[in-house]
Amino acid sequence: MTTTEVWSLLREVRRLRFEGTSKAEMGWNGVGLGVVSVTEPSDGVLLFDEVGIWSPVTGHESTFTNVFRWSRLGEALRLEHIRYGPEQPVFLFELVPDNAGVWREVSPHICREDCYAATMTVAGTTLQVKWNVNGPRKQASIRYDYT
Repeated sequence: MTTTEVWSLLREVRRLRFEGTSKAEMGWNGVGLGVVSVTEPSDGVLLFDEVGIWSPVTGHESTFTNVFRWSRLGEALRLEHIRYGPEQPVFLFELVPDNAGVWREVSPHICREDCYAATMTVAGTTLQVKWNVNGPRKQASIRYDYT
């Protein structure tokens, strides 16, 4: 799928579902469901404002919010977490398609001792983003389905 086609799907996202599995005792085991408000503040930039409910395997449900910024850079897509506001984004990675049509990070995101790697695939109109987090205290995978 081309960058233009994926970008078009990103513009149409309205819902998300994510499932986390972790080998750590206090890890991300559970399911999150939410809505996504997509805005396009400038050409080649999309903001994902995510709000939903996180249902852990153990413990109590809680609400979550996230803001992600997708940027189109030629044939690559950049993803940033807008945790500290738009002027101080947390760069996560750039994705580029491989020969099989799987979007892979150019290089993984390193946060302290943890390595965050990701892939993105398209299944119909669903964008599936899979994260793998590995480090001394974290060994988790998270699958986002954006529709």
